[in-house]
Amino acid sequence: MTRRKSLAGILILLLIFLTGCNQNTGILHPQKAQVQASTNTTSTSKPTETKGDQVSISGKIEAMETANLVTKVAGKVASVHVDIGTQVKPGQLLISLEAADKAAEIDEAAAQVNSAQVQYNLDQKNFQRGKELLTSQAISQADYEKTYEGPLQKSEASLRLANATFKKRQITYNDMFIKAPFAGVITARNINPGEMAGTQNVLLTLVNLNQVMVKGIVSESEINKLKNGQEVQVKVSAASDQTFIGKISNIALAADPQTKGYLIKVRVDNPEFILKPGMFAEVKIPAN
Repeated sequence: MTRRKSLAGILILLLIFLTGCNQNTGILHPQKAQVQASTNTTSTSKPTETKGDQVSISGKIEAMETANLVTKVAGKVASVHVDIGTQVKPGQLLISLEAADKAAEIDEAAAQVNSAQVQYNLDQKNFQRGKELLTSQAISQADYEKTYEGPLQKSEASLRLANATFKKRQITYNDMFIKAPFAGVITARNINPGEMAGTQNVLLTLVNLNQVMVKGIVSESEINKLKNGQEVQVKVSAASDQTFIGKISNIALAADPQTKGYLIKVRVDNPEFILKPGMFAEVKIPAN
C-alpha cells in the first residue's frame, strides 16, 4: 500500500514538471500570434500627408497712412472747411486761421526788400565809378575800399537779409492755412471757428483708407514658407461676407522678443472704404 502511494506521488510530480516545460517552449497560441502580426503591419505603414495646408493669422485692420494735424502757428480759427467723413485730396485747404496781421507783415517785408534793392542798385553804380577812378589812379586804394567797395558789400548784405525776412514771413503766413498732406478721409474734428488753435492740439485726423493693412504674428516653423508679394485671403466678418485679396508687403527678419513670433504685414485694397480701422481680420495664407 505504501509502495503504491509512493508511485502515485512520483507520477504527479512528473506531470507537473512536464506541464511547466510546455509553457516555456515559446510556442504562441493562434490568438496571440494573430495579435502580434497585426501590430507589426501597423508600425510599417506610411504616414498620412495633409494636402492644401495653410497658415492662418488674425489681427486688426489699420490704415496705411494716418495724420493728426496740428498748426505750426497758434492762432484763432477763421473757418473749418471739412467735417468728419469728408474725403479730401492732397493739398486741399482744411482749416484757415485769421491771418490779417501776417499778411500785413508780408507787405512790410516786401517794402523792405524794395528799399534794400534800390540802395543796392545805387551802391553798385557808385562801385563801378570807383573802379574807374582807381584804375586812373584818381583815388587811393583805401578811399576805394571805404567809399565804394564797402558800401556795396553792406547794401548787398542788407538786401539778402530783407529777402530772407520776406520768405520767413511768407512761410508763417502760409502756415495759417492747414492743408491735406495726402488724400484721405477726415475721421476726427476737434476745432470750430472762433476757437484758439494751439500748436500742441490735434485739430483734425486724416486717414488714407484706399489701402488698409493687417498685422499678424507667424511662428518660426511657418515664416520661411512666406514671401513678399504673395497673395493671401482676408476675411473680415464685421464688414462683409466676401473674401478680400491682399498681398504680403513686409516680413520681419527677426523674431519679436516678447511674442517669439515674426511680424508680417498684409496690404488690402479698399476702394469702397468697406474695411475700417479697428475691425478684426482673419488672414489665410496658402502654403507654397
